[in-house]
Amino acid sequence: MMQKRPLILRIWKKVLLSIAILILLVLSAAWYIGQRWNKQIQWQLRAYIQDMSDSLYTLRYSDLNLNPITGSLTLEKVSLIRDPEVYKRLQDEQRAPKLIYSFTADRVSLSYFSVWRYFMKKELNAGSLVLSNPVVLLELNLQNKDTTVRKNAYQNISSKIKSLYLGTLRLDNTNLLYTVVKRDSGLVMTHLEKLRIQVNDFLIDSVALEDPTRFLYARNYEFGLKEYRYRTPDSLYWMHVQDVHYSAEEQTLRIGQFAVEPRYPKAEFDIRSKTQRDRFDVKLSNIELARLQPRMLLERQVIWADKLTINNGVLDIYHNRKLPEAPGNKLGQFPNQLFKKLAIPIYIDSLVGKKTDISYTEINPKSDEAGKLSIKQVHGIFRNVTNIDSMVAKNSHITADLNAILMNSGKLKVHFDFSMKDTLGGFGVSGQVKSMDGKDLNPVLKPLAMVQVKSCEIQDLSFTITGNERRASGQVKFIYSNLKVNILKKEEGTHEFKRKGLMSFLANVLIIKDSNPAWKTLFTGIKETALGKNSPI
Repeated sequence: MMQKRPLILRIWKKVLLSIAILILLVLSAAWYIGQRWNKQIQWQLRAYIQDMSDSLYTLRYSDLNLNPITGSLTLEKVSLIRDPEVYKRLQDEQRAPKLIYSFTADRVSLSYFSVWRYFMKKELNAGSLVLSNPVVLLELNLQNKDTTVRKNAYQNISSKIKSLYLGTLRLDNTNLLYTVVKRDSGLVMTHLEKLRIQVNDFLIDSVALEDPTRFLYARNYEFGLKEYRYRTPDSLYWMHVQDVHYSAEEQTLRIGQFAVEPRYPKAEFDIRSKTQRDRFDVKLSNIELARLQPRMLLERQVIWADKLTINNGVLDIYHNRKLPEAPGNKLGQFPNQLFKKLAIPIYIDSLVGKKTDISYTEINPKSDEAGKLSIKQVHGIFRNVTNIDSMVAKNSHITADLNAILMNSGKLKVHFDFSMKDTLGGFGVSGQVKSMDGKDLNPVLKPLAMVQVKSCEIQDLSFTITGNERRASGQVKFIYSNLKVNILKKEEGTHEFKRKGLMSFLANVLIIKDSNPAWKTLFTGIKETALGKNSPI
């Protein structure tokens, strides 16, 4: 028994020694092959980029490490640089591409890289490619003329490698500057920080471009942005976007919140404005843009989508009429006229709004008080939202149907029709308010008209209006009962209103009709219905 143990130990020592020698040989061979392939990859990376870009781009990095056993390739302090002299030469020769780019990254990591397959079969296959903290500069120059025969991605790489596959391509914490140089030399610049980009199942080979399940060679492109903040040119507002996510596979853009926030409180806003203007405070939440066309957005700066849904919103508008009116021509300020002038071409087949609260506050210079109109729980749909000439030629009307609660009790239904062809801003609006307590109008009537409704039951207020920026006309049907009002005057030095007893008595007894439904023109209808046809007021 004692003789067998040394024999077994000797056998195990030989086995372990053989295994150690084998591992050492494998590691040595791997090191040798790795060093050899390392040099080849360094040379090939630079040469490929130079050749495929006609010497327009140069790749630089501080260090490159290849591990053929683990299948990892890492580049440190990487930059892809455009040669300005080559670019100028290509422009002069009308061979410069419209889209040019450059980038830097702290690290570029390729994982699960089939090194043997790459060198033996000329197929680049890897599980993932990650760029850490990249700064990407993209420029779309519409002035460039490229007369060369256009090649797709496979045609560009096929002379060097047969195929390129990445399970995922990820850009973490990306700083992106995208510039569009227009044909008239104008610039459109977009700067996004902390952007997350992920491309899934990316394949370039002879048939991938024709694969209907892929978009630009990939199964899906995903973009994420935590926050974007922009100050408007007049320095009065911040535009704020949060939690943005786009999926090319779904063709859907989701936005957690979009806000337009005044930079100053109302009093300071008035001082900086100097003249009358609306002050907007907007918060829209849970926004979804369906079937957004990314190529039209990136290449032509056109927003084209099937449906825009806003699930929650708050719109607060403030206007101080104590300020002097703004000088200049006030025409051309209707919504359809302003939308027509918008620099960004837009086509959205339908825009759906849900659970939106709207308020309008106005300061009356006579009473020095603020009247507030509120419209809550607005639900509705806008159709054919476009300012693109070719689409306006097919259908020149933007229409909207809305339902809401007016001043806490009135059931409001409204239909809008805006003409995008009429240079005068032609429009039509019709609607109805039902089952409303007239006293709920006092937050508007007291400060702005210095009238208080003591009682009024509004059964039906229906209206139809057509017009443009120069004139408007229409009809109104006003059915009410038990109408009583107080005529008010402002107490000097206070925020209190005092009832004018004699005027209120005369208005209620001699002028106002307690109840009387009738159809009238818009400009005389309400007055004649409530006060009588021959009213002295």
